[in-house]
Amino acid sequence: MKTIAQFIRMVIRFLVVWFIDTVSLIITAWVMPGITIEPVESAGSFVVATAAALLLGIVNLLIRPLLLLIALPLGWMVVFLSGFFINAVTLMLTASLLPGLTVESWWEAFIGGLFLALVNTILTTLLTIDDDNSFYDNLVQRRAVSMADKIEPNAGRGLVMLETDGLSYQRIQKAINDGYMPTLKLMIEEEGYKLSRVDCGIPPTTPACQAGILQGNNTNIPAFRWLDKKTGKLLAGGQAAAIVEPVLSDGNGLLRGGSSIGNMFSGDAAKSILTFSKIMAGTPEDKKQRARDMYLLMRNPYFLVRVLVLFFGDVFLELWQGWQQRRKDVQPRLNRLHNGYPFLRAAVNVFLRDIGTYFTILDIVRGVPAMYTLYAGYDEIAHHSGPYTHDTDISLRQFDKQVARIKKVIQEKAPRPYEIILLSDHGQSFGPTFKQRYGLSILEFIQQQMPEGTAVAGSGGGDDGTIGVAAMMDELQNMQSQEQGGRVGQAAIRQGQRAIQSNLSKQESFQEAKPANITLAYGGNGALVYFDLFPRKVTLNELNTAYPGVVDKLVAHEGIGFVIAYEDDLTPVAFGKTGARNLSTGDVVGDDPLAPFGDIELRAWQLRRMADFENSGDLILNSTIYPDGTVAALEELIGNHGGLGGEQTDAYMFHPGDMVVPETRGSYEFKAILDSRRGLPGPTPKPERLAEPIINPWALQTLGKGLGQVGTWLNYAWQAITLQRAGYQGIARDAYMTGPALLISLVMQFVQSYVRQGGFDIWNILLQFVVWLVSILIVYMTARVLRGKATFTTNLRVMGFAQAAQVLLLLDFIPVVGPGARFLAGLLTFFGVWFGTATANELRGWRTFLLPVIYVIIFVVGFIFLMAVIKGTALTLEVVLTNLGLTAGQ
Repeated sequence: MKTIAQFIRMVIRFLVVWFIDTVSLIITAWVMPGITIEPVESAGSFVVATAAALLLGIVNLLIRPLLLLIALPLGWMVVFLSGFFINAVTLMLTASLLPGLTVESWWEAFIGGLFLALVNTILTTLLTIDDDNSFYDNLVQRRAVSMADKIEPNAGRGLVMLETDGLSYQRIQKAINDGYMPTLKLMIEEEGYKLSRVDCGIPPTTPACQAGILQGNNTNIPAFRWLDKKTGKLLAGGQAAAIVEPVLSDGNGLLRGGSSIGNMFSGDAAKSILTFSKIMAGTPEDKKQRARDMYLLMRNPYFLVRVLVLFFGDVFLELWQGWQQRRKDVQPRLNRLHNGYPFLRAAVNVFLRDIGTYFTILDIVRGVPAMYTLYAGYDEIAHHSGPYTHDTDISLRQFDKQVARIKKVIQEKAPRPYEIILLSDHGQSFGPTFKQRYGLSILEFIQQQMPEGTAVAGSGGGDDGTIGVAAMMDELQNMQSQEQGGRVGQAAIRQGQRAIQSNLSKQESFQEAKPANITLAYGGNGALVYFDLFPRKVTLNELNTAYPGVVDKLVAHEGIGFVIAYEDDLTPVAFGKTGARNLSTGDVVGDDPLAPFGDIELRAWQLRRMADFENSGDLILNSTIYPDGTVAALEELIGNHGGLGGEQTDAYMFHPGDMVVPETRGSYEFKAILDSRRGLPGPTPKPERLAEPIINPWALQTLGKGLGQVGTWLNYAWQAITLQRAGYQGIARDAYMTGPALLISLVMQFVQSYVRQGGFDIWNILLQFVVWLVSILIVYMTARVLRGKATFTTNLRVMGFAQAAQVLLLLDFIPVVGPGARFLAGLLTFFGVWFGTATANELRGWRTFLLPVIYVIIFVVGFIFLMAVIKGTALTLEVVLTNLGLTAGQ
């Protein structure tokens, strides 16, 4: 049964892809001058387009591998570019073979091939049929497996950890409840997964949090950027990771023996790709392995074409969303065109996302014991549009699809059991920036308080998508240095490096600390202030002596929630407008300045820990948390993190039900929690209520057992006739009702035959039964278009029981009620199918209303396409046989 089901799915997918190719050709011919599709003899234009799509696929299958084999030694860039030229070659060749398809010149073929690829990518993405089972994906995955080490028997469970940068516990909970993350919701319902809140500690920035998660230690990382007074250098984010990791690492990181993908720190991984701490500092063997993986990625021309299309699609989506905010005058908002932001967003939200998933899948098919992949798209979009916007909803839905892809690969191709854990490093808070609220930046405000001639320098921004893009630039540099990709590819790498470097030059300027009396390092709603008075921490008394009244003015500003300064013995004290708290002793004078920021004792402990870092500022600033729960970022981002207040410290873990997640005080405690899941025996167990074996609805035993439950399915049949929602919900969930659904449908075919023809026409009954099965397929496809969640078999069950209303046709023999019975039977069957499939697929509102409308459209289009498939196949065969000289009379 399983093999039959797989074959049916393969046939359905083939027909859907064929249909998409046909539509793509028609659109291309309609838009592009010089490409025409015309009827020939008895075949109309649609039939010719259908035949052309089939023939184009055959030509592609035969020609593309040969041309790519020739291009391969010339490097990945030639392979990539050859994909566009091969489209032109196959299009011209198809036109020369098939009457009715005309391509006037090679120029039209080239442009038409590009447009054809564009339309095809858009359609396959909209219909979500792109997967990891294409010819080139399988080729690359087999190559990756051949390069992997052998997996030891009983090696234990592998661990796949996927991080959504900046996603708070509250935000992901809302996204799941609102239906934007159906894969996660299904994991909760069917696999017993749980969502737990974890406190990431202070500072809630990617460097500090990832160092804690991956290395188990984030000591002396007080912010995204900080000043090292010993060297006089500003250290920041990913650029500092290579310096910091050797100090933090004990060789027993979370990813020992595994892989790090797209992170700042490696977790002592055996292989790190797009990971800052290892890009320049990795061993020669590590660099070679990374270069080989990058080259494997470049060998798949379809991946790059698809990502390129989606990249520009995301650019246009950002332009649209930004315009919508301006049109509606949404406040607060940013200039979302500044510094080419739409392109940066697309690079992070599409390019780096898909690359991260690609490398994760490669490591899964290799059987790597542990991997940790960073997805930064949500964080990037939330910074600029706000955490709770539809813009971020779309990004989370796209991430959910990545989880579904990875789960599917684990189920079908993984050489060992894997456990998936999702988590975030920190959350995000929200609000108008300090400058938007008060008309000047924090740097300008501090400058105003200083004596004339005081040099004040500031450094902010950077904890965003520029990090990932910079990592990609460095990987390209590594690929060039390892001489991967051929001469043409290496030349393209050099050009790519120059382009990326020019875009990042401004963001990277903070690495050079400018000589100044005061240096401000700010990120999110927190900031560190350093004074050049001494090459150590400066005390409050020393500051008041050098700059009288400055600290008091900072504390008094409405936008500053508290300021931490140091007593003479370097004890940190948090000062608020009406009180102060000693972070070491817990003594409070007046009102506790930490009271608005949550658990006071926890926050005091976390702030004391950070203030004790050698690299912490002489002053530590944190913005006010306002009555509406918003904060004031000290940089120009309305979604922000880096201090206290709001959801920025509320990270999450999405994990199996048997995994214990205790309360945490910082991200460095995450490591032990995750580490406990490495190498466990066997697959992840399900809770007892979910531990029942998965029931195959098509197994003979299941069908027989279901038919034996006569009382149950007769009750369901009555509930279906009377359109009871609970009945259809039960039918959809109960795999044992598959047999009764088939029986009811078949019996109702006999009833219809007897009532209409006065006897049993077996062949007509069987034909009607086949038509019914086809109608289920159409309903299933309709529901998929409307984002329905039910399987083909689930739709079959509810539609089978909906046929129970046809029993009313037996009243047709009573003259008085016969016509009414026929009408009522048809009406109840129609509403039963409509109501039942909407219930099974969890459709609501307008989607339920559109269900029958789209069904009719798909039915009509499907019928026309089926007829075109038959005629188009015949035309294609005729063309092929004619060109081979095998037709009659030759």
